[in-house]
Amino acid sequence: MIKNLIDETLKATPLAAHREANRLIKTPSAQIELEKLQVKLGKDAGTKHQLSRRFQKSLREMASVNSPIFEYLFDNLLGDAHTQAFTVDVDTATISHLKKLNKNASLVFLPSHRSYADPFIMARTVVDNGLKRTRVLGGDNLSFFPFGAISRRSGGIFIRRQFGNDPYYKAAIRATISNILAEGDNLEWYLEGGRSRSGKLLAPKVGLLKYLFNAKADGVDRDIILVPTSITYEQLHEVKAMLQQDLTGYKPKEGMLWLADYARKQRTWVGNVHVRFGEPISLNERIAQHEQAAEPDNFLIEKTAIEVFRRINEVTPVTAQALVTLTLLSADGCAMTLSEIHKQIRPLLDYIQAGSLPNSLLSPLNYQHGVLNTLNSLIDTNTLEVHDDGSEPVYFVHREQYEVAAFYRNSAIHWFVNRAILELAMFIAIREDSEDLVGSGKQATLDLRDLLKFEFFFNDKQAFRSDLLWESNVFDENWKANSSKKDQFIERLHKAPFIISHAILPSFLEAYWVMAKNLAEHADHLPVDSAALIQRCIDSGRRFLLQKVLHHPESISKELFKNALKLAKNRGLLDHKNDDIGALRAQLLGECERNLSAINGLRELNNTRRSSASNNENMELENA
Repeated sequence: MIKNLIDETLKATPLAAHREANRLIKTPSAQIELEKLQVKLGKDAGTKHQLSRRFQKSLREMASVNSPIFEYLFDNLLGDAHTQAFTVDVDTATISHLKKLNKNASLVFLPSHRSYADPFIMARTVVDNGLKRTRVLGGDNLSFFPFGAISRRSGGIFIRRQFGNDPYYKAAIRATISNILAEGDNLEWYLEGGRSRSGKLLAPKVGLLKYLFNAKADGVDRDIILVPTSITYEQLHEVKAMLQQDLTGYKPKEGMLWLADYARKQRTWVGNVHVRFGEPISLNERIAQHEQAAEPDNFLIEKTAIEVFRRINEVTPVTAQALVTLTLLSADGCAMTLSEIHKQIRPLLDYIQAGSLPNSLLSPLNYQHGVLNTLNSLIDTNTLEVHDDGSEPVYFVHREQYEVAAFYRNSAIHWFVNRAILELAMFIAIREDSEDLVGSGKQATLDLRDLLKFEFFFNDKQAFRSDLLWESNVFDENWKANSSKKDQFIERLHKAPFIISHAILPSFLEAYWVMAKNLAEHADHLPVDSAALIQRCIDSGRRFLLQKVLHHPESISKELFKNALKLAKNRGLLDHKNDDIGALRAQLLGECERNLSAINGLRELNNTRRSSASNNENMELENA
């Protein structure tokens, strides 16, 4: 009893990290890593004692302990400062299943990352629902006092944002993760590597995931269960600041003043945060499937990461804020009345019901008062504005808030992207006047899937075709009989309950067009400086926006330009030694121009539909 009291007391002192590093270096996981370092570095590492000391120094950097006193401070001091703006809504049904899995396996929670509040939302979710507290891996930018001191003594592990090829540091991370899992503790980190500036999932960063598979290879017996976790905020105070950081590259340094300012902003309640868990992934099963398929090792890690994100998307709910911002952003800059917004939302609700899509608190949107409540919640945070001096109020997104509204829309965008691709492919087939409209449309869907493969986590091609078949049946259950002629394609679009392409795809297509244009103007024989190219895209994108060449401010995004650059690299458009580089770049530019032209055509078609519906409504009122 006295020994336990002394241990708990020491955990609260600066000696805790030193003691924990001394303990860790004696564990089997650390000894395995020490042996690997000796083999890898040989004489370059000096004596065995010198190598061990360097290794232990790295272990000390990320050492953490669990002290009940500091866990209380983490949950009730830091936690309250970060989470008081939200009401936490948790999928408790899945938690009972996770508890059963946790008896014989370690759980590794991999949540989507939108806010500094995420770890505190997760801590509250885990603790309040009787799960074992997780050991959270995070960036050392948050290791300042008192945040770092409290977090380190609550199981938090701070890792350098960049550590290059430091072999000691990498070995220390591997040893730390392996030991946590061997001791049966749970882990948590954010696979995106940083907060999303667009509102949708970023591409996964697989470095730490690789270390989980290393732990299994080094003898961790317990199964490791990955838990895809969706954290969806109805609104966030920090969105505008994140968007500014994305464009300028300037991020205020975290510290006491930053923490005080962040906590002050969090005092205003802005809505619910929805925590949902996707279907867990057993590493034991994953490894067995991989060995049976005889695939390269890098396939195992990358495919696992993509599968985690697919499962996150599968449980991410459509929120009322996402639907309202989607509707207003589709209005081509026009203000809308409450009645118009409600009419636009109703067919979207039918679509959500037809697809059994996960959603949260959408039933009030069936009625105008429910739509009005959501509009008012977005007005309160300055995301939307209302002009109510006339006979009837009208609602709109101020141009300076387009990116914020798009952030909320994008939380649900993955549920509508296949429908948007189908509409755009149909319109392209009509535009090109193909003899085989269905065949041309199918090819256009595959082309769009390939163009946007770094933006969205599409199913494989066979499953994607099935997805598009479902979309076609929802769009028109008699589509096979009504798709042989051009006028039938056009009629299908005119009679559709809603058209959504122009509300979903333009920001991505515009960003890719900017990248393609800058690449096409880059000298073929000169190498491409990626950072300089992205900055040129930002600068030229702003100019195109002012010239009305582009219409969506949210398309000027470093995140989007980075993904466009990935596509260019994937297609070999950065290889200045390729004799065909100019033609290949011109091909991408032409593809982007074709898609943007079709999107603009769909926007005009939708405006015609809206105008026609408004005229019919006025005639009905006059006749009445």
